[in-house]
Amino acid sequence: MESKSPVSKGWQGLLIAAWLLTLAVGAVGMYQRFTQGHLPAGYGSYVPWGLWVALYFHGVGIAGGVFALAALGYILDWPGFANRAALRAAIVVSVAGILPAFIGVWLDLGHLERAFAIFTRPAFTSMMAFNAWMYGVFVLVAALAWALTYRDDRQWLKPLLGLGTMFCILFPSQSGAFFGVVDAKPYWHSALLPMMFLTSAFAAGSAALLLARVLQGRWGIAGWDEGVRRDYERAIERLRAICLTAVLVYFVFEFAEFSIVFWSPFSHAPALELVLFGPYWWVFWIVHLLLGGLLPIFLLLTRRPGAWTLGAVLVALCFISARLNVLVPGQAVAEIRGLQEAFQHERLRYIYHATPMEYLVGAFLFGSGVAVFVVGSWVSAWLARRLKPSV
Repeated sequence: MESKSPVSKGWQGLLIAAWLLTLAVGAVGMYQRFTQGHLPAGYGSYVPWGLWVALYFHGVGIAGGVFALAALGYILDWPGFANRAALRAAIVVSVAGILPAFIGVWLDLGHLERAFAIFTRPAFTSMMAFNAWMYGVFVLVAALAWALTYRDDRQWLKPLLGLGTMFCILFPSQSGAFFGVVDAKPYWHSALLPMMFLTSAFAAGSAALLLARVLQGRWGIAGWDEGVRRDYERAIERLRAICLTAVLVYFVFEFAEFSIVFWSPFSHAPALELVLFGPYWWVFWIVHLLLGGLLPIFLLLTRRPGAWTLGAVLVALCFISARLNVLVPGQAVAEIRGLQEAFQHERLRYIYHATPMEYLVGAFLFGSGVAVFVVGSWVSAWLARRLKPSV
């Protein structure tokens, strides 16, 4: 028996209006980026990577976490994960995370028209080239797995999901290695960074998948007989447990990383002081620790599914602070003492603050991700009705 959506028409209209407003204000930032270039941005020569690059790593992490969890759930026959409709929906969420991430890093380039050179003239000794090709192969694997969910062919689907899961574990951890191998930046030169990036990918990915499951379930995208309802509830409970565990493990890793300072004060101290007490203090203490850590942990520990949804929203949004707390402070410490005082210019500063244009573009990226999710869900449902695949 089909269940009616418990979400009122008024709430649906409000959410759609908020989404369209996000895209509209984000379009203003995109217009500024294409007409004025990088001039309205807050980054410069000393700190060339800012909010968009953080959004890029965050989106890639979400995509990897979502796909890996969905694939493992399907392969291991977890309740609520073992049917192909759920797998299709999760792949859509994964793609909705990674495509806006690509747009974000593309906008950060000085010459947008040269982006494809990394595919036509790659140098595989470069981690950037390796990343780009790995992400490209992952998108192809995800698209092929999505197409195979319309056929009753586990012989090919499960190995393909295993390959995609390998990529999903590789590219968040490899993103951490991207920073960890930079000897010139002591704050980045850490063996823990790959594990922190991987753990944050599972935290944000499980949160995004939980939120997507709640929205899809409430808006009637999936069937609602009694068996499906039980599987849906068990899937939500599993995602809640995974998200809670990943958040706790991330903060254990972060404490381990920060505690090195207590025994070796010359190792990471300048950048860590910026994280804890510098101009970015609010990113760590408010966005990261409070809104992305303590509050979601409290909400996920309750027995109220509505609180789990709110906790998932906070983790999915606020865990970008985990990327910012790595990305910006690592660039904000001069390698040569006195360099900032030697040359004076607006673009020669070690203090970075995102500008309104950067936030507007970030809003556009978020709205674009929602658009990919909505369109992808509609296309998946339309094809399911036309092809009528078995679950």
